[in-house]
Amino acid sequence: MLIKSAVDVPPAIAKSMDQSPSTDAATTLSAQLDRKITIVNFDLHRLQDDLNSTLPTTLFSASMSKFLPDIARLSALPTGPRHAFDLILKLGGNLNSHGSLDTSDTNDITARREFYTRLDEAMVAVVRRRIEEDGDWATTGITREIKRIEKTAAYLRNFGIEPYFPETLDEMRRELEYQQEARQQQPNGGNHSPPRYN
Repeated sequence: MLIKSAVDVPPAIAKSMDQSPSTDAATTLSAQLDRKITIVNFDLHRLQDDLNSTLPTTLFSASMSKFLPDIARLSALPTGPRHAFDLILKLGGNLNSHGSLDTSDTNDITARREFYTRLDEAMVAVVRRRIEEDGDWATTGITREIKRIEKTAAYLRNFGIEPYFPETLDEMRRELEYQQEARQQQPNGGNHSPPRYN
């Protein structure tokens, strides 16, 4: 399946990804997307400063959402899920730093929830790919990432903004339970593992 070039993926990189996907392609695309996300975020904040007014959350979230298709493309490359995971959290973090969370504006809160839901949907697919690709992450890194997301979720909850990556957390917790059950059922290094959750 050919990868069509986009504004965030220079044609030379897209062509390289089409011909021979590699860890280099994932690293290159991740760096391109990370830089582009940073630039757009900076420009939006600078515009706010120039206007001396907070931009609507819908505008901010739309600007960040445009990166999700390329992040999904990234997650399909070797080692891509690891990079995609961090980039999706970066998109959420950018919105977290946008405007004031302490607001009674129901439209703003609704827009935030909708954006977080889109990120959550994208992240579930990334987590599944990352688990399949990197067994070490599934056994050692998931707990750290769960705590990382839960910490932000608890902060946002103080402002009435929830849930935050609920499906992603459920997916990672199920994998954690699976790994724990597998260890319990293999005390002597047996080969029998419990069935994975679907």
